[in-house]
Amino acid sequence: MTRMLARVGLVALVVVLARCDTVEPIEAEQLVVEGFLDAGKPMPPVVLRQTRPLADPYPLDAATAVTDAHVLLQVGDQPVVYAPVPGRPGRYEPPGDAPAVPPRARYALTVRWRDQEAQAGGRVPPPIGIDSIDVRVPDDPVQAVLIDSIGATARQGFIYPIEVTVWWTTPFEAVGADSAYWVRAQLKPVTSFSSTVVDLFLRTEQIVRERTLRRDERGRHAWTGVYAVPVASAAAPPPEHSLRVLLLRGYEDYARFASSRDAPERREPVSNIDGALGVFAGIALDSLRVRVVP
Repeated sequence: MTRMLARVGLVALVVVLARCDTVEPIEAEQLVVEGFLDAGKPMPPVVLRQTRPLADPYPLDAATAVTDAHVLLQVGDQPVVYAPVPGRPGRYEPPGDAPAVPPRARYALTVRWRDQEAQAGGRVPPPIGIDSIDVRVPDDPVQAVLIDSIGATARQGFIYPIEVTVWWTTPFEAVGADSAYWVRAQLKPVTSFSSTVVDLFLRTEQIVRERTLRRDERGRHAWTGVYAVPVASAAAPPPEHSLRVLLLRGYEDYARFASSRDAPERREPVSNIDGALGVFAGIALDSLRVRVVP
């Protein structure tokens, strides 16, 4: 298996708020901020949007971009003034000579837009690096209930539940009882599987306190997940496919945001920004892509 580091495109956050009661006044537009400081990587872009009513007929990309804000990011002792990117509404970037994001540095973001001011602050975690992985493919598939993507049709089928263990080195401060680090581990096979019934029994992703994970005899932390690959019959062999393994280290502010993104009872994820919605957090990211050849 060939190791290839890859940046992971994080899903853009667009929050839309509306009132169901048309008698009440419409809420004013609220600023939405998105950005991630990746340890050791270049200074990131900051994306600024504004909330819109659900009934607004304009396309979200055109209508929600905030193009007239002032953005200042302080990382350690270094202030960095951001500027809007021509031709890309809502995107702000640092100057070309901006330094890389130093691990363990403190940061403070300030965004001023119209009469609103948004602030976020925290710390960048130390880098995370995948040491090795182990992929275990069972000899035979198992029977499972397969449900289509809209949950309308169920049928009997067969899957290979594939177990993956990933190890990574851990900084000393991530081991003790007071460690503030959280880890998001994720398995993303190219062969996707949409059965909601089977997904309840698999673990393709987890966000967990790093110190709670097991360690091996070499002092490395380890996480084990399981994903499924469907096949046509009980006699079908497991197909070759690609798998991307992601590890992300962050603090509790990122963990709350990521854990609440798909919460059905929420209109938007938990924000770590004062005076706005969205997220601006320090992270450390590593990923690799492997070819699974049974």
